[in-house]
Amino acid sequence: MNNAPLHPGPRDPATPRPRDGGPPLPWFLRALRVLPPRVAKQLGGALGELFGRLPMRDQRRCREHLARGYPQADAAWVERTARRCFRHVGGMALWTVATIPRDPFTLRRQIMVEGAENAHALLRRCRRGQGTMIASGHLGNWELLPRVGGTVIPLSVIGRRLRWPWADAMVRRIRESGGARQLDQDIDIRALVRELRQGRPVGTLPDQDVPRLAGVFVPWFGIPAYTPVGPAALAGFADGYVIPVFMLERQGRWVLHCGPLRHFPRSRDRAADQLAITAWFMRYEEALVRQIPHQWVWWHRRWRTRPEDRMGA
Repeated sequence: MNNAPLHPGPRDPATPRPRDGGPPLPWFLRALRVLPPRVAKQLGGALGELFGRLPMRDQRRCREHLARGYPQADAAWVERTARRCFRHVGGMALWTVATIPRDPFTLRRQIMVEGAENAHALLRRCRRGQGTMIASGHLGNWELLPRVGGTVIPLSVIGRRLRWPWADAMVRRIRESGGARQLDQDIDIRALVRELRQGRPVGTLPDQDVPRLAGVFVPWFGIPAYTPVGPAALAGFADGYVIPVFMLERQGRWVLHCGPLRHFPRSRDRAADQLAITAWFMRYEEALVRQIPHQWVWWHRRWRTRPEDRMGA
């Protein structure tokens, strides 16, 4: 898979400008912004690893899920990987806060691309005004994707509202700072269809078990996992084009991973089409997670819903 810089040239005047403003951050987050990003990442990693050692629900669940996903692994590997999971997410979180003042156009010059030919295929569809579903997941640094991706393409992303207003405002500000547009998870589907038909790629993270959403069961580490089917349904309004995109950490730096642009022709069996798209994407993401298991959020309840729970639903 060939690597290339992510459009390292000057700011394109046709690309949306970063958005400023929004409610002020809490004092402890404002204080973090004075730290150099590398120092913030190291501090966050250390705090994350300490947090990962605490005997709490998420920490226990992370280890249980790792043992379930990797039944051949020994207890030492599970413990080591669990600590690395919390170290990774802690470092990612504080790095993100420390770089809030940074221009997304500057950040993108520091990022390389895995699968440059796939990224160019997506860009060509954007320039022709053709919509594409972008499937990503809670792997690597998912918050950096819209922040940097919005400086390159007219991107829209689907997200859910967070419990705390200040956190929701901060995350939205980060995601939209490079020109991306965040759409609420509960938005009318007709608005999402309009985005696609206007040629805007729409990104979503369908790798979680959300019982209130329509879904299908597909394998995740060999175990049936309830997965939202909405992104696959929306792909039908993008002429069946889907591309997996992730922001991964490789040797201490962020790398944009673009998978193959896949076309799923429509058939008369819409449910079968949606199942095929969902299963294909989850297989693709699982292959990446197996390479870097510590960069996925193993404390999420990925196998919460069981097939018998949905019988008659």
